[in-house]
Amino acid sequence: MSKRLVSGLIGLLCLLPLASTALAQSSPSGQDAGSNYDSEQYQSWEVRCPTGGQNAPCSMTQLVTNPDDDQPVMRVIIAQPPQADNPIMTFLLPLGVRLAPGLQLSVDSNEGVPFPYQVCDQPGCRADLPLEPSLMQQLRGGSNATLSLIDPRGNRRDLNISLMGFTNASRQITP
Repeated sequence: MSKRLVSGLIGLLCLLPLASTALAQSSPSGQDAGSNYDSEQYQSWEVRCPTGGQNAPCSMTQLVTNPDDDQPVMRVIIAQPPQADNPIMTFLLPLGVRLAPGLQLSVDSNEGVPFPYQVCDQPGCRADLPLEPSLMQQLRGGSNATLSLIDPRGNRRDLNISLMGFTNASRQITP
């Protein structure tokens, strides 16, 4: 892994306080109590930017819920850390997944991109995927993305991510 990518991932870790309660948060209002962030909705995506001269990048986020009971199952966050060449897509997932197989992200009917989990702790698991230009182009041109994971019983589970509003939201966070 290059030093630049490692620096980018470390920069993304600075965004995690914004995401610490993101998985449990089901309100799309964008204003966390006590936060210093402004937000704007772009269909399925919310863009959050620091206020008051904070030196942190804007991020875009989507809460993915279970279609059966509308409970949160995943939070997706995309940000462009200053040290990284490309934006980084972070997935916050609940505990109770098989770690060894990792994850796979696919856009529409394109071939999936495999990537590993970074860490699992009490609130859940986190996985980061640097968005190379070709994948960013697929996301901007797509209508749905699918994150595939393996559940504790060894079954594949697909989580759908809406790409409605993705292009406009992503233009707000990339330089």
